[in-house]
Amino acid sequence: MLQIQTLAMDQRAALIGDLLAELTGAQEIIFRNDSNLRRLEGLVLETRTRSGQPWAPRWAAIDGFDYWLDLQQGQKTGFYLDQRLQHPAMAKYAAGKRVLDAFCNQGSFALHAARAGAARVLGLDSADDAIGQAKRNAERNGVAAEFVLANVFDWFTAQRDAAPAWDVIVLDPPPFAKSKSALENALRGYKELNLRALKALTPGGVLATYTCSHHMHDAELRQVLAQAANDAKRRVHVLEWCHQPPDHPVLATMPESEYLRGYILRAE
Repeated sequence: MLQIQTLAMDQRAALIGDLLAELTGAQEIIFRNDSNLRRLEGLVLETRTRSGQPWAPRWAAIDGFDYWLDLQQGQKTGFYLDQRLQHPAMAKYAAGKRVLDAFCNQGSFALHAARAGAARVLGLDSADDAIGQAKRNAERNGVAAEFVLANVFDWFTAQRDAAPAWDVIVLDPPPFAKSKSALENALRGYKELNLRALKALTPGGVLATYTCSHHMHDAELRQVLAQAANDAKRRVHVLEWCHQPPDHPVLATMPESEYLRGYILRAE
């Protein structure tokens, strides 16, 4: 699967597809050219395959779980491979715990937590197709996890009288800051989201929180978390620093290539 966002590369799409097939031996290549960034280059939005034949959804094995993936028409690219290392990193805190997976998408964090022995697992997402897919994945893999269609911010507000109710919370939202001009509002959104999560955590609970907004640097994320901890009146310390995996390299001359960062925290 690949995505082309510039005119120069789009004019060479066939050549790029041929070279990738030759180098990797891939029987099919999906062009997910549906990013709005293409419009800046005057390019049409499209999703197609190299062969011209539709790519049917199917089960795929990823890190010991089967996932129902629709790579051609599914949300985003069908699966967030850049978070694979974070699923087991979070899961080691889940045994016997009540785990909330917010912005769950296909439910990867939830599935790993359930298999690690969590007492209860709940996944939330505002996309109906994502919730349906997560339920299907849980059933296929024989793990006990609930999935609910919900706006995460509204859900936290509605549940505040029941707080604290969760031992582990995962926050893996979509990018709030898709441009530099949106960063200020995004910082407020991240702060409010983490504040609500901290209020919902039991004493000693674990918060795994991530951002994929490349405009938001680590210092800004750390400040957001500090502000949220202060407002929640919780003593929070870092258990683990989280980052994108090695197959998503960071170029020293291209700061935008460093986009995924996070923390696993304990809140006393």
